[in-house]
Amino acid sequence: MSSVRRVVTTSPHRRVGFVSSPWFQPHQIEYESLLERDFVRLALLDLGVSSIAHQPFQVELDGSHTYTPDFLLTGRSLRLVVEVKPEERANQPTTADGLRQAKKILNLQGYEFLIATETLIRANKRHERAAILLRHARAHLPRPVVVETLRVAALSTDGISIGALASTAGVPISTVLHLIGRRRLRLNSILNFDASQTVYPVGDENGHLCA
Repeated sequence: MSSVRRVVTTSPHRRVGFVSSPWFQPHQIEYESLLERDFVRLALLDLGVSSIAHQPFQVELDGSHTYTPDFLLTGRSLRLVVEVKPEERANQPTTADGLRQAKKILNLQGYEFLIATETLIRANKRHERAAILLRHARAHLPRPVVVETLRVAALSTDGISIGALASTAGVPISTVLHLIGRRRLRLNSILNFDASQTVYPVGDENGHLCA
């Protein structure tokens, strides 16, 4: 297994670029398709994930072939290699065989392996909701506003609705969504974040995740 470092360039056939989330990790996360971008947005909201690396290494397969995973997600109890691929391509015999080989090798090395297709990534349009949360996360809020909102949230050990938190803390709902996007507040599911949904505090005032 060898490390890989690639430079993202433009392509006439696919969308390439970076996802920047400095509150999560200092370096940008590369993607080479819109499906990869949507996956990254979901992964950024997963509290079990503490780092995301694009094309982290190569795996030697049979017949002198190599396989380069799309992403490596790590966390306190997570070592997950992810292949992001349209379902039609993932099911092609040659591709599927190579992915089976890669999964077997990676599992032996202590990695979990996931094939993420549009069926998983875009189920119930959750990728669109993730994009909304991350858009709010990119805002810059005054520290006293953040501290007060988190203080109010921490008073409700069983959670508090988004609307009630915003009202009690005297902030707009966008502030609560900002804190969800920055992993300072937790939702049971990103499928719905209307004002009635319950949120829970996560971590200390410096944004460090707690066990």
